[in-house]
Amino acid sequence: MFAASAPNPSSGPQRLMSRRHGALSAVRPAFRASTSCVVACLSPGVLLAALEPTTGLALWRRSTRAGLHRAIQAALALAPFCEVADGPPDQAARALLRGMPVAMRPLGADIMLLGRLFTTLTGSLTVRLRLEHVTDDACRKHHVDAVGLRLLCTYAGLGTEWIDPDRKPCRMAVFDVGVFKGSKFPDAAPRILHRSPPVEHLPQRRRSRLLLCVDQPGVF
Repeated sequence: MFAASAPNPSSGPQRLMSRRHGALSAVRPAFRASTSCVVACLSPGVLLAALEPTTGLALWRRSTRAGLHRAIQAALALAPFCEVADGPPDQAARALLRGMPVAMRPLGADIMLLGRLFTTLTGSLTVRLRLEHVTDDACRKHHVDAVGLRLLCTYAGLGTEWIDPDRKPCRMAVFDVGVFKGSKFPDAAPRILHRSPPVEHLPQRRRSRLLLCVDQPGVF
């Protein structure tokens, strides 16, 4: 693990929003403003909407990364695991995969990318990364996380389920990136209830999920 100091989440989104245009400015689209508390787009720039005072979920609907197929299969060939690492995104990603099979290494670049995007939103220099191979019904109850922001991406298996403002159940697709606002983020935006999908009722071969979670160290 790496020593990490997290910024005070009560400092408010204004300071963070003033920084956000740097790292994401080159990829930020002109996404349409919405009165909904869920904003989705095909560009990573939509994640900036997570800082808006009316947004509870910013969702980057991204395409499948075919180049990661072998790395993902190497992870799923392992018994269920949960690896955690803290630190600057690149350093934490390398630490996360250090004890894993060499075939999983291509995941590192994508994990670094998502970690960097997350630090752009939080204004922090560090992240907590958690990579899990899940085969059970962990976190099956709908909830709001006790964090400021949380980034989730499913690399394989069923994606995170969430409830839209009309109480319709929805599911993130594989490789989608969602930034959910938690209870400790300092605004009054509606929070989006979400959960890990139940899988224990499925045939064994369909239960595996590979999930990446990105948080701020010390903010939970």
